[in-house]
Amino acid sequence: MTDSGSGFDSESDPDPDPDPVPDLNPNIPEPRSPDPDEFIRPSALVLPAVAEPPLAERRPWLERADLTDALSIPGTETPLYLTADGVAITTTGIGKSDAATTVTALLAAPALELDSAYVVSAGIAGGPPERVALGSVVIADAVVDWDRKHRWDRTQTGASDGGDAHGDVGTAADTDPAAGLDLLAYRPRDYVHRLDTELVDAALEAAADATLDSDPAARAYQDEYEFSDAPTAGPTVERGTTVCGDEFWHGPRYAREVAWLCAAYGVTPYLTTQMEDAATATALDRFGLLDRYLSVRAVANYDRPAPGETVEESFDGTAASLDLARENAARVGRTVVTELVARDPLGIGTSSA
Repeated sequence: MTDSGSGFDSESDPDPDPDPVPDLNPNIPEPRSPDPDEFIRPSALVLPAVAEPPLAERRPWLERADLTDALSIPGTETPLYLTADGVAITTTGIGKSDAATTVTALLAAPALELDSAYVVSAGIAGGPPERVALGSVVIADAVVDWDRKHRWDRTQTGASDGGDAHGDVGTAADTDPAAGLDLLAYRPRDYVHRLDTELVDAALEAAADATLDSDPAARAYQDEYEFSDAPTAGPTVERGTTVCGDEFWHGPRYAREVAWLCAAYGVTPYLTTQMEDAATATALDRFGLLDRYLSVRAVANYDRPAPGETVEESFDGTAASLDLARENAARVGRTVVTELVARDPLGIGTSSA
């Protein structure tokens, strides 16, 4: 999946601390185990994916929060930090298995009661250059699971690999995704979560009050792409489909496949791509809490190269586009969370949390 963080690894950016926290907030509580009789009822749960640099999606949330407590919850990747206004913050980890494990552990933790909490995935994402400006924030109304599909090699019927010395088959699938893809034949349900319309509407209304940052270097990189429909006035807040998968894909052929899958489910166009939100949505759905879930993702990189670039050169975007997306995701996310907790549009009881 063309998630913005997928090109960085531990060898190129070593970090011996398994749970680094920002230096700008001197009041980071030490994590503790919940007391046996403790009962914590947050009003919102914020789920960035990554704590570690260079991605550090969690950092702006901890830097600017009035933190009062930190809990070590079995099964989670990092501590659960609690703020004075009742918001809980922790990371899911990268990828669907990490996200599903973390969210399930939180939902099953005896000390936590999440029935009155809005749940918000907030972080960075990839996106299609023809539709969204770098740094734009997308509040998803549908979450598609990219990994649940058939991918067919219809160039062969026997043992031959059907390709040349490099394994290239040169089939119609290069330009026509329908030549190589199908929805799953055994499909007890469509693998797309359609999020609560009332909640998405409320989040978009709240997000209108957020001030988005801009960056000349990110804009200069965006201008290297040739497109006609993406916003040219800078980052915006949008509504649309997000696509989630564990595969690190990049390039126009695979972007066409993603577009095909979204069209098959009737949720085109896709605006962001990431690696956790289908798993988070599935875990919440199993516990009957999908209706209070939001995905708030800012575009840090494009899912294909600019003219003259290789896929390797374009895979991560730029440092400027990453910083811009991380900042705007946090700005919109904080505005949305604050408003949801104050207004409680679904009447789930955040005011008493």
